Amino acid sequence: MAVLLMRSEATGVVWRVWPDPEPVAPGTVQETGRYLFELRGRADVAAADLLIDDVALEALRAPAPDVALWRWSPGFHAGSVEVELRLPGQAPRRFEVVTDPDQRKLTRDDFDTMVREILDDTFALFSLSSFRKAVAKGSGVRPPAIARLEFLRSRVDELEKVIADILRHPRRMLNAEETILPHHQANRATGPEILRSFRSGRIGREQGSPSRLPAQLNGFLPERIRVRRRRSSLDLPEHRQMAACLRSWTAWLAAVAELLERGRAGGDVEVLQSRTVWAARCRRLSRRVGHLATAAPFAEAGDAPPRLVLSSVFRNDPAYRRFYRLWQDMNLGIAAVFGDFLNLPLARTFELYELWCFLRLVRAGVEEFGPAGLDVRDLFITDAAGGVTLAAGAVTVPVGGDWKLCFQRQYREFWIEPDNCGSYSRTMTPDIVAAHNPPPPGRTGSLIVLDAKYRIDSGLNDALSSIHTYRDALVRETGSGAIEGIVTATYLLTPHLPVLNGGYRDMPMPGRLFHPAYRSGFRFGAVSLRPGMTTAEVGDALRLLVADATAAGAP
Repeated sequence: MAVLLMRSEATGVVWRVWPDPEPVAPGTVQETGRYLFELRGRADVAAADLLIDDVALEALRAPAPDVALWRWSPGFHAGSVEVELRLPGQAPRRFEVVTDPDQRKLTRDDFDTMVREILDDTFALFSLSSFRKAVAKGSGVRPPAIARLEFLRSRVDELEKVIADILRHPRRMLNAEETILPHHQANRATGPEILRSFRSGRIGREQGSPSRLPAQLNGFLPERIRVRRRRSSLDLPEHRQMAACLRSWTAWLAAVAELLERGRAGGDVEVLQSRTVWAARCRRLSRRVGHLATAAPFAEAGDAPPRLVLSSVFRNDPAYRRFYRLWQDMNLGIAAVFGDFLNLPLARTFELYELWCFLRLVRAGVEEFGPAGLDVRDLFITDAAGGVTLAAGAVTVPVGGDWKLCFQRQYREFWIEPDNCGSYSRTMTPDIVAAHNPPPPGRTGSLIVLDAKYRIDSGLNDALSSIHTYRDALVRETGSGAIEGIVTATYLLTPHLPVLNGGYRDMPMPGRLFHPAYRSGFRFGAVSLRPGMTTAEVGDALRLLVADATAAGAP
């Protein structure tokens, strides 16, 4: 029997990927790694082809006549890739291989969390803006972006697990049904049912003697008796709503696949290839969700709007509660929210992290200073089709308390800037800047520079040069011609979680950067912002940054 193996060139670990794939530990297949596919067990393996996302891999010289060999490197790609094995005389065999981010980063779940929270923050901030337009779902004329599709694909994987749990123990209800039976068949009829049956139909009189009927009936009995029975049914309101949602998602994914197919004419080769791959993926996702809608609880359910109502079933049953949360995630994923950040593949998670940090801090600023000082006019652009575009470049958002948050604002040479504030060397673009106007008491600087780095552990050490540069190179020319710095403090934003013990002088890097005494004393260091943190936790981090940067004293 033919078998396809996968081997890590770095560790030599081998596992089967087809057929009957063997489970592998998270982190076994990593981006930037190098791996070999080995096909064994067939005499004609030399004629086999192996494709990754519809791109054929180049075959290597095999060590034996009955072995085919291919080398594959994911590059900077984390997520699932589709593998297609073409054997002579057989239909193509398709399966998936999941690659994890480099160990210096986090996991694919963090990517999903960031996309969910970016969309959630977008809706929350959009609701506080002056725009008064609903953001409907849409496949209209703009195809959804890669990040949304990646997010939805992971939600479908989770959806299948949740439906499987529900099918094992579905909720049921007892429905009362009334059946009309001849009197000689209604051997289980109750007294009240017999008495109700006297109200309609013909009445018969017992002819035999002695009477077998109760004395109260005086020898009379309805010819037909209405018997009520209770039947266990899956036709719950919750199942109706869930079925409608599944059918709606099936149709949406199918429409997106058609939209991606129509947009393949002309353009960049890489973009066209991506559209082709995602069109096929969306069709498969649509079929998977459609298959879920045919399960017994949903097939027996009636019609309902594709909207869930938070009932006691969704509150109290763990499996149904998970479905409710997935429904919220799916609504975020199919909403007509656009922006360059959503065109990022999973491989560029670090860019998504930068925007995630910015929106989290803006929303935390609203909680800290109140919505009165918020101005998000530059953050959103609406279109006639009902969508909203998040303008995620060179954006400044006043958040109240004389503070503004700037995302990727460019600082050119100070002598060409209108306010004489900028760089004295080259154009610089910090990820996030918290600007206070006027400067805090006792400070000449008015900026807190925050550099978002999607790195953990030793990877943070390589990021220090950027915040050193920002602190030294951003200056202002005064009216007297003197040059003074405008940066009060610089910090790294990172998902790293440090362990703090003792004083900062005794701590190794990068943990030293997180020590409160080090951070407040030098106004330099790092702060943890990790996907999944609540708005209150992000607010605590924001207050900590402001307190460190505006506190009196010197290092």
